[in-house]
Amino acid sequence: MGVGNVLWRDDGIGVHAAQIMSEWSVPPEVEVYDAGTVGLDAAVALEDRQLVVVADAVDAGAEPGTIFRFRPEELRPYACSGLSLHDVHLLDALDETRLLGTTPEEVVILAVQVGDVSSGLGLSPPVEAAMEDLLRLAARALGLPSEHMDAAMLTTGAAY
Repeated sequence: MGVGNVLWRDDGIGVHAAQIMSEWSVPPEVEVYDAGTVGLDAAVALEDRQLVVVADAVDAGAEPGTIFRFRPEELRPYACSGLSLHDVHLLDALDETRLLGTTPEEVVILAVQVGDVSSGLGLSPPVEAAMEDLLRLAARALGLPSEHMDAAMLTTGAAY
C-alpha cells in the first residue's frame, strides 16, 4: 500500500513506490494498492489481509532518505505529535478494521524521511535515491523472490 500526496514532493514517495510495484509481475495473492492521502476508506483495502506492507513518508528529524520500519503500535504515541505527514489516517483506518473484527494479521510500515515537502512534483535527490532500497525492503517484507525486482523497475531515474 503506497501512501502519500505526489503534489507535496517527497510526501509522494509511497505512491511512487506503489506505481513502480504495480508494473511488477507479482503472484496473484499480492495486491499493490495506491492509497494516496489515505482516509478511513482505506480500511476496505486493509480488511482481513494476512500482511500489509505500507510505503509512506515520515518526518522524524532524520537525514532525508533514511528508511524506518515501524509497526502501527510504535506510531500510536506520535499520532498527535506531527510525526506523520497525514494526520495518521492509516492508524484510523486500522482502528476501523479492529472495530469490525477484520484487522490485518500483520502490518509493516516502511517510511522514508522527507527532505522537501513543498508544493511541487518529483522527489528530492536524497529521497529519490532511497527508492531502490524502499522497493527492495518492501519486496523482501512481502516475500517476493528477487526476479520480481526487475532491474528496469528499480531504476530510480525513471519518471514516477
